[in-house]
Amino acid sequence: VRDVKTTFYDLSHVYRAMEVTQRNKSLLEELAKITRTRYSLGQGIQEDVIRNQVEISKMVDDLIMLEQKKRALAAKLNYLLNRPQKTPLGQPAELDFSRVAFSIEELQQQAIEDNPMLKALKQEIAARRKNVELAKRDYLPDFSLKFAYGQREERLDMYTGMIEMSLPIFIQSKQERKVAEGYADVRSAQAKYDSAQNEILYMIADMGSMVQRLERKNELYRTGIIPQARLQIDTAMSAYMVNKADFMTLLDSRMKLYRYELEYHDALTEYEKSLAALEAVVGKTFPREVAK
Repeated sequence: VRDVKTTFYDLSHVYRAMEVTQRNKSLLEELAKITRTRYSLGQGIQEDVIRNQVEISKMVDDLIMLEQKKRALAAKLNYLLNRPQKTPLGQPAELDFSRVAFSIEELQQQAIEDNPMLKALKQEIAARRKNVELAKRDYLPDFSLKFAYGQREERLDMYTGMIEMSLPIFIQSKQERKVAEGYADVRSAQAKYDSAQNEILYMIADMGSMVQRLERKNELYRTGIIPQARLQIDTAMSAYMVNKADFMTLLDSRMKLYRYELEYHDALTEYEKSLAALEAVVGKTFPREVAK
């Protein structure tokens, strides 16, 4: 399930990256018309036209690379879902940034209770301990009770009863060795459990910290960096149109926004993949709150 989620998130990211690239390419093409017009009127320089065209060409190359990556991820997802390679998948819905409220200490406690691996190791310890208890019973004698009935002519019927007891011999060898081996198995199973638990608790602390960091990063891009970059473009465009700013300032603002949008979708994808990994370790799905 985790591999399916991870591949789906990667595929969704490629679609979003293609949308961002295509949108910014279209905007640069509109900007190219302006630079050519200004150049023809003697209000701009040829370098502006060329530089703008270079950035458009680079975006065309990015789109080719993203298309190849999209096809590879679609094939991988069909493989993971055990479907024919050419099965159409459709376009994944855009990921909505959602917050997950948790404390690392609470997740660690939940993992101790719900993690499938730890559950299996607990059952193994219980089975080993039961084997020890069964081995200890070999120290005890076995008792059996027998009854017999006999009919006799001209005499009272005969009833007999007998208790048999078998005493285990070689107590200092066979039984003690079996019990000792049982205790060794318990210690081995407990050591495996302790090692697995320590590793899982560390993974939760590490993954949980990463999720929290990515959540803050996404929030910063969504509410701060990207809106401010858009405002900067509007300001640069207004200044450029009245010859109060050069073309390179405007182009730099546009390319910064393009980069920020790609970085945001990349961070959002990593956030979802990290959450999926954390859920797999804890052993449960977290409730989400979609950010407004």
